[in-house]
Amino acid sequence: MDPQRLALFYALGSTLVFSTSSLGFALYSRRVSVMWMNAFKAAVAGALLVITIPIVLGGWSWPGVPALIGLLTSGLVGLNIGDLFLLTAFTRLGPGRTLILFGFSPLIVGTGAALVFGQAMDPRRLIAVIFLIACLFCFSLEKYQREKKWEWHALVFALIGVTMDACGILLTRWSFQQAPTLTPLESHFWRCLGALAGFGVFALIKPFGFWSNFKRWKTKDRLVILASCFGGTYLSLILFLTAVKTGHLASITAIGITGPIFATGLECAIH
Repeated sequence: MDPQRLALFYALGSTLVFSTSSLGFALYSRRVSVMWMNAFKAAVAGALLVITIPIVLGGWSWPGVPALIGLLTSGLVGLNIGDLFLLTAFTRLGPGRTLILFGFSPLIVGTGAALVFGQAMDPRRLIAVIFLIACLFCFSLEKYQREKKWEWHALVFALIGVTMDACGILLTRWSFQQAPTLTPLESHFWRCLGALAGFGVFALIKPFGFWSNFKRWKTKDRLVILASCFGGTYLSLILFLTAVKTGHLASITAIGITGPIFATGLECAIH
């Protein structure tokens, strides 16, 4: 199969897994905290990668200093800061509505890819952005009619999260170009490490009960949390980073627009 088309399938699989897991992220972000949920999912993914990489790849390889700096920064920007904003939006808007804002990602990533990597950018995407801005207004109007207040804070948080995530994607693609032999598994590990370093600093400033908040739940809740972390941060990002390494960046991020269909369908079925 053509590598570009295969990258689209990887991106679609990633979106399906992440949008499903986002329901668990939203639930336990509300019950505990956004900081804890983000730190825990990054730690679970990192631990699984430590186990997976020697088994699948037979060992570790050194990516080189430029790629390493790019991946660590990507993890800090995307998996740490960006996801803090995204999960905050999840708790206030719900995963389905928040994921619709990922429609802005192809514009941000596509513009960055055109400037940095010389990839073509279709100007017709601007038409989609106009409709997405209309969606933002509709979300806020719905909130105002129900609760007599505008939900601008959550929308701004979601847009900041999407922007930070897009910057992380561009940094990751740049790192792949600096180290062509770098695998998606290894890149995912270094990104998780960058995110965890940021959470370590946050924990020193204001502890968020990393282990104690997990132990307090019953077995069923623990399984849901671990399954969400496995799907939403470990598996989905392996698939997505595989697509990022070879695919057209604007196209594979555009696949993320299908996320609200999966997330909203599950939300309707559950609630």
